[in-house]
Amino acid sequence: MLSSPLKTKRLLSERQEVILTDLQLLLEQLQKALEQLNPDVAPADSRALSDTLAHLSDLFLLVIAGEYNSGKSSFINALLGERILPEGVTPTTDRLNLLRYGPEPQVFSQSATVLERVYPSPVLRQLTIVDTPGTNAVLRQHEELTRDFIPHADLVLFVTSADRPFTESERLFLTLIAQWGKKIVLILNKIDILEADELEQVLAFVQQNSMALLGHKPEIFPVSARLALRSRLQTQDPSQEEASRIKAVENYILETLDPEARLRLKLLSPLGVAQRLTTTYLKLIQQRLATLSEDFKTIDNIEQQLTLFRNDLITDAQLHLNEIDLLLQTLEQRGDHFFDSKIRLNKIQDLIHPERMRTAFQQEVVGDLPAQIEQRVQVLIDWMLEKNLRLWQNIVSYVQQTRVNQHPKGIIGKVEGTFDYNRASLLDSIGQTASQIVSSYDHEYEARILADDVQASLAATALTQMGAVGLGAAMVALFHTVWLDVTGVLAATLVALGGFYFIPAKRNQAKKAFHGRISELRKQLRQNTERQVEREAEQALTRIREALSPYTRFVRGQRTQFTDLQQTFKETEVQLQRLRREIEA
Repeated sequence: MLSSPLKTKRLLSERQEVILTDLQLLLEQLQKALEQLNPDVAPADSRALSDTLAHLSDLFLLVIAGEYNSGKSSFINALLGERILPEGVTPTTDRLNLLRYGPEPQVFSQSATVLERVYPSPVLRQLTIVDTPGTNAVLRQHEELTRDFIPHADLVLFVTSADRPFTESERLFLTLIAQWGKKIVLILNKIDILEADELEQVLAFVQQNSMALLGHKPEIFPVSARLALRSRLQTQDPSQEEASRIKAVENYILETLDPEARLRLKLLSPLGVAQRLTTTYLKLIQQRLATLSEDFKTIDNIEQQLTLFRNDLITDAQLHLNEIDLLLQTLEQRGDHFFDSKIRLNKIQDLIHPERMRTAFQQEVVGDLPAQIEQRVQVLIDWMLEKNLRLWQNIVSYVQQTRVNQHPKGIIGKVEGTFDYNRASLLDSIGQTASQIVSSYDHEYEARILADDVQASLAATALTQMGAVGLGAAMVALFHTVWLDVTGVLAATLVALGGFYFIPAKRNQAKKAFHGRISELRKQLRQNTERQVEREAEQALTRIREALSPYTRFVRGQRTQFTDLQQTFKETEVQLQRLRREIEA
């Protein structure tokens, strides 16, 4: 943000050089970590860190801040002994005024927001002073400009007016400055308007409130910039200068803050910026990971539903298959009765008429069994479709419930980014996909497609040579084949010598062959139907997992990224604490 033709000409000790190098490396590491968080990082925070890195070696930066009309510009003029800055009761500073040392007075614009003033003041040989636009002004962009510049300060002199000390807006602004880890010195200006006892009361008020706000007792300097400036520019009256108390501030800045103390503050300033950003975005990362933890619970719960759906579908399908088994058992019982009652010597007249026996077999044994099996299969199909639809409806409901609290609240103020947006969009896509499937679900069409698959499979089981025929036709053909086997046994019985002896044996043979074919049919029907049910379950699960896949990939990828960043920020935090101890030692 600022260009600096002057660099601090100081002789650093070996240890100070190491600290400065370590600090620079940590700031660069933090900058790379924040880049990975973009665009979740507030632009002002990115600028603050970039500018801090760029100005590590600049001259000590003394920033004068406060509300408009608190007398900031007058205070700076009094400190330098010259009216360098304009003064007034209305906001007069609309840009940052950067005051540097130079042999001749000059004024030039660095940018739309920074005005550089060069002046041959001895004070400016040791430090750079910045006059900021007043806070709480009508022109809010002035306040924003000041807020953005605070992270660059090595020391902040906060000017408050004796006629309205420590206002609520000043309290809020001081809190912001403290969050950046800046050393703050309070200047109570305009003390010439107070009586002695009033001044003591105001000083006590400011001290009490500042201690409660900052957590420690800051230096407070009561001054009258107006008296100081009048003494130095007009009257040359020592008593006025003494009454202004400006010397105490000068001594603090130039003597108490000797080169060693200023260097320490110079190193602590970027450290404060780094610690504030580390704390802020470590909190963000922890919030993100907590959110992702809930996302994993969402994914796990959906996966559990899918597993239960598959297991329930396969297990409950057995009940429907048992119904088909019962139909076949009844068929067997009718067949046994038929063979026992028809393949007898006293039924020889019927036995010698195959068509008569075939018709009787069809009516008495087979009956409407094919239609009954088709009906049971259709019930199975409808049940599978209903289960599938209910699963999608459950997912719609569950995802909508999880979206209610999808945005973490109050993470770090106004910091926003794409994480919440992407997560919400992906969650919403799951709900939309499920809702579209549920709303557009054509039960009749789905049932027809599934029925074709199941019945073709069962028909092929009943009579593989016939291919994809109707289940009923295949069952009729099967039992026609069974009847041919039976009539073959009967024919062998009739032509056999000693038919009276062989008929019972051949009847048992016919029954055994009949039972064998029904048993094989039962086995193949069950196996193929179970495979069909499993295939339908897997297809349903595959469709749901495909709909979930963008969201699950996002969650897994984000957790890996944030876990790595969390480790980086924690390590940075430890190193910053170590450097602070070394700098303060």
